Amino acid sequence: MENVFVSVIIPCYNEEANLLKTLTKTDDYLFGQSYTSEIIIVDDGSTDKTTEIAQKATRTEKIIITLDRNTGKGEAVKRGVEKSRGEFILFFDADFSTDIRELGKFLKASEDGGDILIASRNLPESVLDPPQPAARRVMGFFCRMLVKAIVGLKYSDTQCGFKLFKRSPARDIFPKMKTKGFAFDIELLMLARERGLSVREIPVTWRNSSSSRVSPIRDSLKFFIELLKLRYR
Repeated sequence: MENVFVSVIIPCYNEEANLLKTLTKTDDYLFGQSYTSEIIIVDDGSTDKTTEIAQKATRTEKIIITLDRNTGKGEAVKRGVEKSRGEFILFFDADFSTDIRELGKFLKASEDGGDILIASRNLPESVLDPPQPAARRVMGFFCRMLVKAIVGLKYSDTQCGFKLFKRSPARDIFPKMKTKGFAFDIELLMLARERGLSVREIPVTWRNSSSSRVSPIRDSLKFFIELLKLRYR
């Protein structure tokens, strides 16, 4: 396959509990579309059976990238973008908190403009079913405040793991991204701002995953440190 319309990147780290369901639903959806597509699974140094599950047969063309060690979600997504061939490049989380079926809405919205379309859980039309636990909601609120105060980004949700890029902007900004951890989304949006790229927020239906390994205290501290590095880089 030479011409690919959509590349779907799924970064994974120890996702054996989620990946088979996510891969199956993603393949079912993409195979039913009229456009060409590919699935790129990036195993970020998993120690479980993530790569083994990723090798399950799919009807959609698939690329598997296995990293020798855990480098961070930002680096995993970056590696996926390097291998992608699509006119549009989507990455989303392996826990399927945002359903692949949202892609149709994003592609439709792209017709009205936007180099980058990012999912938001905080717009009036967004649906949280079920919402995050209270501790995660508090963490999200303070993270948004920090992002506005430290780097000046005023989006309602920079961290939702469902983002669609047109090919040219993605090929421009991803090679310049240095952040490998939780704040890589922030750096992408900062790079987009520097280049005058258009970014649109799209409301989504989002489901909290009980398997999430995010720690409100530990990971908030890491996020804060990465924000400061971005601010003074």
